[in-house]
Parts: sequence; structure tokens; C-alpha cells
Amino acid sequence: FGIAKSKCEIVRNGIVRFAGLLLSVVLIMITTAVLVDSSGTGSPCINCRYISCVPFPPWANEDNKWWYCDDCARVTADAKLDSKGYYSLAMSCPDGVIKNVDLSDTAVTDRQWIRKQLPDICRKNCDNLFAT
Repeated sequence: FGIAKSKCEIVRNGIVRFAGLLLSVVLIMITTAVLVDSSGTGSPCINCRYISCVPFPPWANEDNKWWYCDDCARVTADAKLDSKGYYSLAMSCPDGVIKNVDLSDTAVTDRQWIRKQLPDICRKNCDNLFAT
């Protein structure tokens, strides 16, 4: 753009550009090798969840987040029913631990309501919210 550059600046810029290109190619090759070696059933980077996901919005309380980064969306449970409604829940937490949750004070009779509330129940009762 009309700015005169010395030969030293031109050579230095060329070396920096070449080094950047070389670094990019090497990092792409390393990333490809890591992903090819993975089995596809789990993440090759266990701790990457802390970088790639942030519960949002961060200023909202735990019950009003738009999304969560835990594994509570995949929990399963067996509910026990009597004549008054569901009174107990045996929930399988994301780490495989079974937690028994008392529902007798809620008098729930709707199975779909329990299904929708499972992630919240998981967040309140499970010690580890991530699958191992």
C-alpha cells in the first residue's frame, strides 16, 4: 500500500508466514490422528467439555438455564406407584450410581411430568453429573 519495506522485513514476513502455514498443517495432522485413534463411542478429550460448553446464561440460577453441559438429560429411572401416585424413584445417575429419591410429599400421578423433571432431579440428587 505504498509503504516501503526493507529486504529484512520482507524476509522476516515470509518466514513468519511459512512458519504459520507449517504449524497449521502439523496441528491439523495431529488432530486428525487423535480423532482417527478414538473408538467413536467416547470423547478423545475428556476434559474438553469445560472448554466447549458453558451453561447459559451464566447469571441465571440453576433452574433457569437455557442449556446445561452435564449428562443429566440421559438419566433413567424406575418409579414406584401406589394408589396415591408415584412415591419413590430409583434413578440411575450419569456415573452409574443408583439414587433413591422420595416423591411421597409431591403426590405425583403424571408419568410424563416425572420424565420431564428427571434432569432437574438428577442435578439436585446426583453427586457426579458427568458420565465416566
